[in-house]
Amino acid sequence: MLMLVMSGVTLVVAQPDLDIETLSPLQLQEDLDHLVAGLERYNPTMYVYNSEVLFKREIAVLKKSIHKPMNAVQWFKLLCLAVEKVEEGHVTIGTREDAFYRGFLKGTFKSLPLSVQFLGERAYVWNNLSRVDALERGDEILSINGRSMAEIRTLIFQYTNSDGDIETFKQMRLSKELSARYFWFIEQTSQFTIEYRKRHSEGTKEVQLEALTRIEMSEWAVKRALKKEVPKGMKAVYDLDFEKDIATLTLRSFNEKIIKQNELEPYTFYERMFKRLRQNKTKHLILDVRGNIGGMKEFVDDLLAFTLKKKQKGVLRELIAWDGTKVISNFPKRNKWFFKGDIYILTNGGTYSTAALIAQYLSDYGSATVIGEETGSRYEGFAAGNFHYLTLPNSKIQIGIPNKWVKNTLPRPFRTPSRGLMPDYRVRNSIDDLLQKKDPVKAKALELIQDKKQS
Repeated sequence: MLMLVMSGVTLVVAQPDLDIETLSPLQLQEDLDHLVAGLERYNPTMYVYNSEVLFKREIAVLKKSIHKPMNAVQWFKLLCLAVEKVEEGHVTIGTREDAFYRGFLKGTFKSLPLSVQFLGERAYVWNNLSRVDALERGDEILSINGRSMAEIRTLIFQYTNSDGDIETFKQMRLSKELSARYFWFIEQTSQFTIEYRKRHSEGTKEVQLEALTRIEMSEWAVKRALKKEVPKGMKAVYDLDFEKDIATLTLRSFNEKIIKQNELEPYTFYERMFKRLRQNKTKHLILDVRGNIGGMKEFVDDLLAFTLKKKQKGVLRELIAWDGTKVISNFPKRNKWFFKGDIYILTNGGTYSTAALIAQYLSDYGSATVIGEETGSRYEGFAAGNFHYLTLPNSKIQIGIPNKWVKNTLPRPFRTPSRGLMPDYRVRNSIDDLLQKKDPVKAKALELIQDKKQS
């Protein structure tokens, strides 16, 4: 289904009825200059991880391209291009009041009636939300309106910002948001010619799909019983399962609103969990943070008190605000219920922000084994924390800029700058894994555990 949250900059239209098309090219250029000045002032990582010379050169090209009035979607598209050059994934785009979102919510925008799973450059039907029954879950989409899926992926990636050169995060967003992103960044069209291949078939077929509104797609999702169950209550935060001496702790979210709804206090929560692990004589812990996009930093720091085998002292990280003020975070004191066994962490591109920090710190300091895919946040550090909202003077769009720099202490040299934490064992899902609800990432952890038991 359509997910109306963009990576980029948080755009809040202060005057929802403002017609962007009435603005002159000069006014739009002034807004772009204002955006750059705001980023330079309030983003504490500006030019730390990206090149100032290259950034300003690319902004100059964008500014020169503004030679006639733009509609709301065109302006949105240009702003996304500008923000992608910042190379910070925490800068986000979108609220319900923006014209480029409001069209979906009000049912005036019609877009691609499919949800997909991108696996590398290949894309597979996941939910068919169209009026046509031909496409089934698992069918491979080869092209849309003559463009290959690899080409579509490359084009959309240009408008999708992330920390540095991390593509796993962009891939996760693309799978969730293809319908909207195709509309914004490829074309607004009423018809789609889909070239596809049925599962276990070598031949190709074509089908014509009509663009539908978000409301119409929801109706077809109900007709085809495609509604996805969303974890609620405590399940939205975690699951803890035991199988003999192996425990799997799934941490789904550190979202502050969800945490408060469930009245959880991080340290007390972890103390209860790890006391149970000790009482159950758990020797192997699988910590699953796939798809956890982060939230409260307390869930990072407090977890370390229970997962570091060796006592650690010194600075864990610095939190540097846009005005230069610093907050130092030291290693926490180890709790008496700390885990003495082996830890295996499962990650993917959706392991983001504070969840990515958990994987990184346990890998660096807790001797944990990381399995899956590259995490979605930069290993060296990234911009996060509170937002400063900057209003562009002419289009009246507010831009949310994360104003704190999470600067990690690095215990060892890293191979490639501006990338996420790389797994010790890279494991990817195949379309058959997804269809058959197999989990090769967790299976690899269980395999490593069995190998250790037999050694």
